[in-house]
Amino acid sequence: MTSLFQLAALEGINLPLVATGFVVIAATVVITQYGKRMRPNEPPLLPGGIPIFGHALAFGKNPSKLFEEASKWSTDSQPISVSLLGHRVYFILKSQDRQAAWKEKAVNFDEVVEWGLKTIFGVSEDAVRKLHLHDSTNTGSMYDSVHTFYRDNMAPGEKLNLMTTSFLHWMDKDIQDVTRQLEAAPGGEIKVNLADWVRLRLGIPSTNAFLGPEVLQLDSTMLDRMFKMDNDFLLLSSGLPKWIHKDAHDNVSKMIEAIENGYRRDSTALPFMTSRMDQMAEREVSWRDQAAITFTVWQALQANAIPTAFWMIYGLLYHPKDRRTFEGEIATAFDNLNRIVNLDHLIKNSPFLSSIFWESMRYSAGAVSVRKLTDNVTIGGRTLYKDAMMMLPTRPPHFLPEVFGDDCNEWVADRFVRDGTVPGKKNPGIRAVVPFGGGYTLCPGRHFATNEIISFVATIFRNFDITFCDPSHREVRPKTEWPTLTGLPPDGDVFVRVRLRK
Repeated sequence: MTSLFQLAALEGINLPLVATGFVVIAATVVITQYGKRMRPNEPPLLPGGIPIFGHALAFGKNPSKLFEEASKWSTDSQPISVSLLGHRVYFILKSQDRQAAWKEKAVNFDEVVEWGLKTIFGVSEDAVRKLHLHDSTNTGSMYDSVHTFYRDNMAPGEKLNLMTTSFLHWMDKDIQDVTRQLEAAPGGEIKVNLADWVRLRLGIPSTNAFLGPEVLQLDSTMLDRMFKMDNDFLLLSSGLPKWIHKDAHDNVSKMIEAIENGYRRDSTALPFMTSRMDQMAEREVSWRDQAAITFTVWQALQANAIPTAFWMIYGLLYHPKDRRTFEGEIATAFDNLNRIVNLDHLIKNSPFLSSIFWESMRYSAGAVSVRKLTDNVTIGGRTLYKDAMMMLPTRPPHFLPEVFGDDCNEWVADRFVRDGTVPGKKNPGIRAVVPFGGGYTLCPGRHFATNEIISFVATIFRNFDITFCDPSHREVRPKTEWPTLTGLPPDGDVFVRVRLRK
């Protein structure tokens, strides 16, 4: 729904960028050139900082909690300042102010993008420089064209249909593989960690569709390595010498090597993936760097799709009544072999399923959009000064009782279909949920992400009977202290039994 695609497109289903919590203390220290003194009408400084560190330790420990504290302290949720290792950073907290910030043109992404490509993904200085160059068709900097490129290649119509069809093809193959595994398993069932299982079931067809099957054939541990990368996020983004966190950087390098050695231009990979690599080749970017940059796109594809799918499945398991309503609504989209024959029914004519999708996006939101100001701007009645960084957290606005109701801290399946007449049970409409960013960086992959996640969750429940291993299972919630490149994971393990559905 956390990459050159993520960082420059900046939002992410969940798909694309920093719709991820990409901003870290080290990025702020490296990029921000900002003094300590307050200037006229500048956002006030959040109390509670400690000498030298300011709010850096609190931010590193639990950024979501710091954003929440800032929201409570701020008058009418106006922008506020925090101090990170002596540097002031602006938090944009109100929904209206976020929209204004997303549309603001006095910002610069290049330094943030370049820093992330080099520090987290290991792209060379040479490649970072060459991405600014023109190619033979004079298309300009790849930083400038990234959003337009992916927007045009993932737009509704023929291109989106091609992507979705490829994903459904590979998902059906994976369902067949799991079916054979269950048929051969003792008692016809397997016991799995639900988060791990969802990561594989969704990640395998998504990877095969976009990169071709050869990459996972070369390294079947790619998706597990991606989970480790998420665990290692603070280490990777610390800016410290790589030898200090060698294991974390080696893990990223091995995933890049799988693409470097496994990607085939004549594969079934989506054509625009190869087209983007061709653009890099024209700028004489090395094959290794092309693989590293392509890796960032692949990582972005998984970033929010997998957590959202987990929370949809988990919510339906934890609330059996909602599951029965959901299963009744989706039935006509499938044939007697439990294959999707009417995707439009799932996407356009299943309001309860749609509500579950948007609720899970809201509930697991953890992304932070980041911008560097190139000029003084006024947002929310405050003056934000040139060369400062501003952070736009997505989680706090998604948990406002006055918008989402008194049950805003709970996962509620029917939040976006209830009539809203019961006191405290509001229906804010899906426009109140902003998982895909906004403005000219609105996530270009949002249409595919919707098709992918909804079709996957519906298919899983049509084919498999899933139950908690422990009938007295304790409810898990999003792990908000998790510094992540993805949506928020659960704060505990969830073990389930999976059987073929009869």
